[in-house]
Amino acid sequence: MLKKTFLAGLAVFGLAFTDSYAGLSDDDYIEAAWMTTRFYGAQRSGQGPNWILDGTNNPTSFTNEKYNGKDVSGGWFDCGDHVMYGQSQGYSSYVLALAFAEFTTGFYDLYTGDYTDYKASKDYTRKGGKPNDVRDLLEELRYEADFWVKAAIDENNFVTVKGNGNQDHNKWVTAGAMTKLGTGDGGEPREITGNANDAYTPGMAAAMLAVMARIDPDESAREKYLKAAKTAFAYAKKHKGVTNSQGFYESSWWNGIWEDGPFLAATELYRTTKDESYKTEAKNFYDKIDFDKNSYSRFSYSDASPLSNIMGEYTFNFHPPADFSGAVGYLDRMYLEQTDSKGIYNKETGGPGKFSTRTPSGGAFLYALYSKFAKDDSYDEAIEKNIAYLLGDNSNKKSYVVGFDRNGAKAPSRPHHRGYYGNEDPGRDVNGAGNPPEKNKLLGGMIAGDFTSGSHNGSTANWQVNEVCVDLNAPLVGALGYILSKRAPVKKVGSDIEVPEEKPDSSGKESIIGGRMLNTMAFNVIRNSSSLEISSANNTPFKVQIFSLSGKLEQEFTSKGTSLNVSLRNKGMQIIKVMSKNATKTFKVNNY
Repeated sequence: MLKKTFLAGLAVFGLAFTDSYAGLSDDDYIEAAWMTTRFYGAQRSGQGPNWILDGTNNPTSFTNEKYNGKDVSGGWFDCGDHVMYGQSQGYSSYVLALAFAEFTTGFYDLYTGDYTDYKASKDYTRKGGKPNDVRDLLEELRYEADFWVKAAIDENNFVTVKGNGNQDHNKWVTAGAMTKLGTGDGGEPREITGNANDAYTPGMAAAMLAVMARIDPDESAREKYLKAAKTAFAYAKKHKGVTNSQGFYESSWWNGIWEDGPFLAATELYRTTKDESYKTEAKNFYDKIDFDKNSYSRFSYSDASPLSNIMGEYTFNFHPPADFSGAVGYLDRMYLEQTDSKGIYNKETGGPGKFSTRTPSGGAFLYALYSKFAKDDSYDEAIEKNIAYLLGDNSNKKSYVVGFDRNGAKAPSRPHHRGYYGNEDPGRDVNGAGNPPEKNKLLGGMIAGDFTSGSHNGSTANWQVNEVCVDLNAPLVGALGYILSKRAPVKKVGSDIEVPEEKPDSSGKESIIGGRMLNTMAFNVIRNSSSLEISSANNTPFKVQIFSLSGKLEQEFTSKGTSLNVSLRNKGMQIIKVMSKNATKTFKVNNY
């Protein structure tokens, strides 16, 4: 009843979601999650197996990569090319590992991680897969984590890039075929960067490995992941900045903010080991992140600040010097304030080259993470709407995921992805590769997209619209996991680690268990003209702060009992933050 009353109050403010939203069925979301997760199997470098190379003459690629004599083969290709850029790869692997850890029951076991099930059945659709008692995303994450173990050679050597983008882009062939072309055309031996002045990439890799060190069911795997996480973090602490990569990834794109990497590494090492020294190191890096500089940006490989904000608040109760009304206020500035009339996050609505699909998926993932930590489901409707939009539930019936055509959605069919077409003839150019093998049509990669056009661009060469990348898919997979954890959870598969169920703290004090703050829905709010009537459901005194959208504190009140009438002094949209000793809630009011 309290939840309904609270949302009813928000409806008066013009901010509540509709009572129900059934744009896609549970099975639609399951299909999308299966496709977008398996996409990472099509990005595998090294021995593989890589399912998209099945049936070609060269089913493996780049198996002999070494740095100072050390084997560093493996990992994920960056996008539709065959270079491994750790800058985006570290971000992607951490986002996915974190999503798996927090939304575990939303990730299914639908196939076998070496893809022998598809080969045996000769059916690469969902029904051709065979469960093997390991959730699919975990198997994809293990492949990447095993590469990061190799990359973290020691505290002075860490591999951040494999390959040269200019050489790689000369020929439009599969990874296996390119391996044999020689260095000048992207083949072996490739350039390998192992000593860059980069703290961001090894930091993100360390964060991913630290998560794997607590979620992998295999004890020996957990041990090797934790050791490598500590090595990668040690490298990150001795360096600064981000690797520059021949114009393909410029360090300037990070806007001078690289501390997110080592901060998230220290955070996850603390969450895994409970070693207080990591909390101290996390605080040192957190205090150097300029959250204000990135507060109107969006979540991407080059801007992890909103994720750092969430993890800082719900792991350590850290808050930036500039008050954004908590982590959710920071998110609202990026996303809730940048929606269209149907509630879609569309701040980046430009055409080709804007990679606009990052905005709805990134916002959905971040709100999902906040919702899990804060035990606040009021954003669930918006999360579903934005993901459904990307899956074709929009006025143009335009899906942005290659092969996803449920409910009559029009899926992209000419992605900028070499492996998709199966071409091994170096004499063909990007637009001359022909149609893909039937099994590859369910690639599952989300394209960069174009929100200004009602139809798909059919040019494979147009990477500005049709590029598919590991970083594009990561928040989408994470948000799908959250949605399914709420709508159709799979509580247990054979290999899951047993995790004790959280129990509320009955002491009446503020409770933080495993980084999650409890009792955040503890207030009842009623709107009366230009005033608010706020009461505590737990009969606990509380404080109310009212901020402008720029974060300036304009009014402040303290309740003497368990209810309070607040008059809004200023007109327009305002941020309301209500705090008691065991709960915090932030929302918005438009005072006309």
